[in-house]
Amino acid sequence: MTTQKALDSAGSYLTQLLGIAHSQSSQPALQIPLSDADWALVQNLFPEHIRTRGRPRRSDREILNAILWLQQTKEKWHRLPGTFPPQQTCYLRYMAWKKSGVLAQVNERLPHCN
Repeated sequence: MTTQKALDSAGSYLTQLLGIAHSQSSQPALQIPLSDADWALVQNLFPEHIRTRGRPRRSDREILNAILWLQQTKEKWHRLPGTFPPQQTCYLRYMAWKKSGVLAQVNERLPHCN
């Protein structure tokens, strides 16, 4: 096997392993992180929070990117890559948004995210 074929094979394997491979569905997979255009469709669902004390709040966009990545890849919370905010932070926000109906509205506005 040539070096190029080996690299292509390894790259294909890593792509599948990381869940970046194209979806089998008829709709294209949602780009993660969200593009500015996609974020603009859902941004008004997330009110701005102003904190004067404590740690700075993680941005809703970062958390939403992590949640959508999990939905697309069908991974478990503990497998959330380190490029996203901590899994506990994402999970707590996920539960709050699910309970309040925000995630349902996101899925309506971004139908290709499922």
